[in-house]
Order: sequence, then C-alpha cells, then structure tokens
Amino acid sequence: MRPGNALRLYYVRLRARLAQELLAVLGIAAGVALLFASQVASTSLQSSVGQLASGVDGNATLQLLARAPEGFPQSALARVRHTPGVRFAAPLLETGANAIGPQGSAAIQLIGADESVSALRGRLVRDRSFAPFGGIEAIVLPAPLANTLGVVKFGQEATLQVAGRSVRVPLYSVLRRRQIGALVETPAALAPLSFVQEAAGLSGRLSRILVQPDRGAEARVRAALTRIAGTAANVESTGYDQRLFDQAATASSQSTSLFSVISALVGFLFAFNAMLLTVPQRRRLAADLRRDGYTPATVIGVLLLDAIGLGALGCVLGLALGQELSIHLFHSQPAFLSLAFAVGSQRTVTAQSVAIAVAGGMGAAIVAVLSPLRDVLARDPLAAIRPREDTEVLRGGGRLAAAGMLCLVAATVLLLRAPQAPMPAMVLLVLALLAQLPLALDRSLALLRRLAGLVVSPVGHVAAIELRACGARGVAIAATGAVAVFGSVAIDGAHQDLLSGLRHNAAEASASAKLWVAPAGSYNLLDTTPFQPRQAAALARLPGIRSVGLYRGSLLDYGDRRIRVLAPPPSSQPLPPGQLLSGSLPLAEARLRAGGWLAISKALAQSASLHLGDTVSLPTPTPVPLRVAAITTNLGWAPGAVELNAGDYARAWASEDVSAYAVTLQPGFSEQRAAGELRRALGPGSGLAVKSARRQAAEQTTLSRQALAQLTQIATLIPIVAVLAMAAAIGAMVWQRRPRLAKLKLEGIAHGELWGTILLESVVLLGVGCMAGAAFGLIGQRLADRALAQAVNFPVSLSLAAGPAIASIALVVAAALAILALPGYLASSVPASVALQD
Repeated sequence: MRPGNALRLYYVRLRARLAQELLAVLGIAAGVALLFASQVASTSLQSSVGQLASGVDGNATLQLLARAPEGFPQSALARVRHTPGVRFAAPLLETGANAIGPQGSAAIQLIGADESVSALRGRLVRDRSFAPFGGIEAIVLPAPLANTLGVVKFGQEATLQVAGRSVRVPLYSVLRRRQIGALVETPAALAPLSFVQEAAGLSGRLSRILVQPDRGAEARVRAALTRIAGTAANVESTGYDQRLFDQAATASSQSTSLFSVISALVGFLFAFNAMLLTVPQRRRLAADLRRDGYTPATVIGVLLLDAIGLGALGCVLGLALGQELSIHLFHSQPAFLSLAFAVGSQRTVTAQSVAIAVAGGMGAAIVAVLSPLRDVLARDPLAAIRPREDTEVLRGGGRLAAAGMLCLVAATVLLLRAPQAPMPAMVLLVLALLAQLPLALDRSLALLRRLAGLVVSPVGHVAAIELRACGARGVAIAATGAVAVFGSVAIDGAHQDLLSGLRHNAAEASASAKLWVAPAGSYNLLDTTPFQPRQAAALARLPGIRSVGLYRGSLLDYGDRRIRVLAPPPSSQPLPPGQLLSGSLPLAEARLRAGGWLAISKALAQSASLHLGDTVSLPTPTPVPLRVAAITTNLGWAPGAVELNAGDYARAWASEDVSAYAVTLQPGFSEQRAAGELRRALGPGSGLAVKSARRQAAEQTTLSRQALAQLTQIATLIPIVAVLAMAAAIGAMVWQRRPRLAKLKLEGIAHGELWGTILLESVVLLGVGCMAGAAFGLIGQRLADRALAQAVNFPVSLSLAAGPAIASIALVVAAALAILALPGYLASSVPASVALQD
C-alpha cells in the first residue's frame, strides 16, 4: 500500500470515529503530562546545584574546600598561586544568610569573591566587578531575589543577618536572565570578599579556593594542594557538591521515580481504555485488508500509522500540559536540602525528560493499537471478526492470580532483604495487584449474581451479565482505579508516617531547653551557623535564667555525604530516646557526657563499616579519635548524622564558636518573661533570635512538611487523574452500548432500572479496583516505610493507614459516580426503537 493511500485511509477512518480517537489522545496526553512533569521536577532539582557550581567555578577543575564553617586561613591562597602548574586560583567565602528588604525576606547564599574569580569565566561571575564601588562595598542580586526583597534600584539597602550579626548593605546591580540565564532563579548574592569576611566575622578566612591547572598538570597540582590543605581543608574536584547533593536527594529521587512509574501506568491505562472503544473497528479494518489480499506486515503498518498519529498528537498535548504542571504544581526545591546546598528554583528541561515522556506516550499508543495483533497474524483473513468470548480474561484469572502471588512473595522478599532498593519491590507489587484483578472481578460478579437472586429486580442480573461481557475493558477500567488508589495510599501513608517521625524527632531535640537563642533566619533552621559566644555570661546573669548551655553543630563533608553534626551542651539530654536503634540509652548518654564517644546514624555507620565500640576519626580540622557509643536514626537529615560531646566538638573543630544557646529557666519562672529579658539583653541589632522549644520544634516540622510537599501533591493528583480516566472510559463504554440498552428497554426493562444498572456496573468496577488498590497500597506503605527507615534511616512512625485508605476509596468512587450520573442517565434514555434500526 502506498503511503499516500494509507494516509487517505487513516483520514477517512479518523472522521468516522473522531470522538473515540480524541478520547484516546486525551488519555495519552494525561500520561505524558504526568511523566514529563515528574521528570522535569527531578532534573531541575538535581541540575540547579550543578548550575550554580559551574556558574561560579567556570574553568576551574579543582578546589580547596574548608572542613569547618569557619573556613581556613587566607594565607593558603598565596601558596596555591605559587604552586607550579596552577594557571588561576580564586578565593571564595560562602555562607548562608537571611536577607531582609522593604517588601520581604529570603534565605540566601552569600558569595564573597575578589577580581580574580572573573578569570575563571563562570557565567555568574564573569564580567562582574568585585571591587568596592567608590570605596563602598555593595551586593549584586538576581532579579527575582531583588524583587522579592523590594531592593531593585542602585543604592537601595538590604539588611543581611549573618552568623548572629546584622549589617546593612546597598545594592550595586541586578542580574537579568539575559545575562546569566537560568541562574537568575538561584537565591544567591554576590559581594566583595572583604565585605563577606567582615559581615560573617571571618576576617582573613576562606571557604574555598578554586583552581584551574595548566593542561596536563591536574594530577601534579592535586598532590601539591593536598600538602597545602593539611587537615584544614579537603582537595576535591569542582563537581564534588553535585555528588554530595545527589546522595542527599536519594529519597526525593526515589519518590519521583515511583511517581513516574505510577503516572505512566495510569496514563497507559487511560489510553488503553479509550483505545479499546475502537478495537472493533480496527478488527474489521484488519479483516477487510486481509480479505483484499494485503499481507499481515502491511496491515500492521496501517495500524502503526494510527498509533503514530494518535501518539504524536497525544505527546504534543501532553508535553504542553506537563509544562504547565511543572511550573504551577510540582516544585523542585525541597526546603531541607536548601539548608545545605544552594538549590535554585529554575526549571531544567532536558532532552532525556522529553524522550522518556514521549517514549511512554508512544508506547501506550502502539500497544493499544496493536491489541488485535494475534488476529492480524492468523492464517484466517477473517479471524479478526470471528465471534469471540470476551470473558476469557476473567476465566484466566486463576492463572494470573497465581502469578500475582509469586510477584507478591518476591516483593516481600525484597522488602525484607533489600530495603535500600524499593523500586523493584514496588514494581513487583503493582504487577501483583494487576494480576489479582481479573480473579477479584470474577468473584465479585459471582457474588453479585447470588445477591441479585435475593432482590425482586432485574438490575443485579443485568449488571452482572453486562460486566462479564465487558471482559478486558472492565478489567482495564478497574486496573486504572486500582493503580491510582495504590499510589495514593502507599505514597500518602508513607508520607504521614515519615512526617510523624520527623515531628517526634524535632520535639525530642528541642525539649532539652526551654528557650533557644540562635542566628535569625530560615537559612539556619538546623542550627549549623557558628558565632562567637560573647553574650553567654551576660545572658546567664539575667533574672530567671538557670543556665545558658553552649550548643554546637555544623554540616561536615564525610566521603560522599554532607552529614549533620550535633553537639548539645552537657546539661541537656544528649541523645533523643526515640532515635536510638542500637546500644544502651543510659550507657550511651553517660559516655557522651563524659566525652570521647559519639552516636552515629545507622546508614552512615553501615557505609563506614562501624559497630558499637569501634573507633572513628571524623575529617575535621583537628581529627579526634572517638568511639561509637550508639547507633541512631538519621535524626531527620537524609545523608546521616553524628552526635557528640560539645567539648569534643570544640577540640575537633579547633574552635570555641557555638551554633545556639540552650537556655534553661529557674523553676516557676515565666517563659514569656524570660524570652523578653533575653531579647532586651541582646538588642535589636544582634542578629540573634529567641525561640521557645515549641516554636523551635514547630519550625522544623514546618520545614519537614515543606520538604515533603511534593509527596502530598503526588498523592492528590493521581486519584484526580484516575477519576477522570475511569469516568471517561465508563461513560464512553456506556454511550457505545446504547443499541444494547435500547434492546434491553425493548425487552421490558424500565428507564430507571437501566440507569440503576449502569450505576451498579460502575460501582462494581470502581469498588473492586479501588479496594484492591487500597489493600496493596497498605503493603506498599509498609514497604516504603521500611525503605525510609532501613535504607535512608529516617525516623519513621509505623502505622496502618486504614482510615485514609477507606476515605480514598470513598472519594474516588463518589467522584467518578457523580461525573457518570448524567451521561448514564442520558444513555439509559435511548429510545427502544434504536434496537430495531438494524
């Protein structure tokens, strides 16, 4: 068949079944949109850190990276620049800060540099002047950040809260998208190195030295830098931050991958349901072409032309819809990661994201269009239109159920033996769910027929007969609801368990003091910003204050992890009881108070092959050997956490700086009055904030909720798409059956009974699918909980989300029925004379 004739034939057939084909296009578009939006969110999150790094690092390939937040001496810069093989070396001081302007505030990354950084040609820093303008030091802001703060004109001032200090600084210039591209979405401020050093109280200190070696000299330069760094800094490639971030974002990436799989399945089932409406026409087409002498290969080519046309239109529409979803719904900036990495809100659309979404859409179209393939390849040219049993899918339910049980067993084994790899287990669980559906639907129809015999009405009998005649179409509709409810229950249940565990951890950690005093700003919610404890003695003398403990903490690069280090004062409870996984709590607390011991999170201990009693030296500026007293959860920080004595921390970091004051009160003294005394003593320009233990815990819980917001969005969106998909599929199926409904009316079934039959069919399909999905979703919730607790090591409060599962079933069924009620009523109003038209 010539291509032109094939296109003409496709056009004629398309006009004859335009409504059904448009429904199939919408199904493909829904799947592509969900898949594309999830891919863009994941890619944007991962690439934003790399974009900022490359925007500053430019041509540099090596870096000297400080081990402590206080940095290392600036004198190392001269030694690096005089090292043979070094072409350029540029100093940086980077620190978190809170920026406040006339219209708002924001947590930012404050980057201090000098003129030499421009030689590295990074997009963010090239052609920028880092010299004081007219002797006045000023900052440069990206346009969105400047608009948020309300600082958009030259000379307008913003207040920066840095390391317990508060300074005012004027604006020098605003960077636009045409200048720095996607980096304009990064919450970073550029300033002269000397200004940042003074603002952070780190005079003569650096956090990084970027190095561009001569061609072929990188290995020699790395060795020389290692000798210069000593124990004060690490020598790493400039892509090191990206590796750290990828590891920290593992849990987020896995949840996005799971969403991608479920989205693809829901989209595929939506498209498949819609395409099943046109299968009879395609079978007749295949039979006509075979009878006219065309080979099976030619018939397959004609069908593939259908798939290409439908798939291409569906993919274009889906990419456009996915673009809007990724902009307005799926946000790519988990709040907790922004506390350790400069994560921007820029969207990154890669060719890979487009390719994955398009491949999913085209795959769904091809599989659905080629559903009559067995008939096309048969020797009998008329095999496609021979009478067939549509109930064979239900009759084969026993064999499928047995295969499903094997998948369930395999998923359980993976759950127990390899919780660090949840995706294969989740996929097996979904396959087990789909394999169980035909048997579940068959048994439900048998039960329906028995119950129908107890009622004087034809509704139950007719509904059972009609549903058995649906065969594969009914199973596909039930599968759509099953997969959607499975994803919603599993994701939302695990989300709630994780949030509950994090809330409990935050409450335990904050309860060791009545009041907390720490650098102000959302950038410091983990209390990892050091400051000099000049006010401690004065605060301890205030009325009602029993003691002012010195809390120390920071983030530390340990291998490929950026871990959290906590060092509470001896007066507080050193170890949250609910976070202990291995070891004796009283013994571990006594050892931590005495010093020379630490508690380490399980995943971190496993990666370093550490056990109770083993000795470890953390890569601190002054490595101190410490023994493992206890193994804990990750204390709410995905890469891992370590807890040690505040005195051991001071020795290991060679610094007396603190991260917070832990304030305990005299018995009976008012908390509010004590907080007022502390604020008056600190003064308005100190840059330190006073918070109660409850507020401290609430802020960290809010942070966790923001970090997990995407899971909430996912768990909400999947059922919405499924409801629309099932309502559309059932509605189209009912509308297509109008001649059959007219025949039933001709046989004496009243209009109301026909409508009741349609609604009962819908309830059975929706109910069976949703209940099966909820049951397997509870298993999926436990699988996800175990993965979070064992592999990522989060503090997870285990629960069985039976209530939310029942609510999810009720909402999906009720919403779909509400949508179907009117089309079902109109379809049941078909005149009986329609049955006589043939």
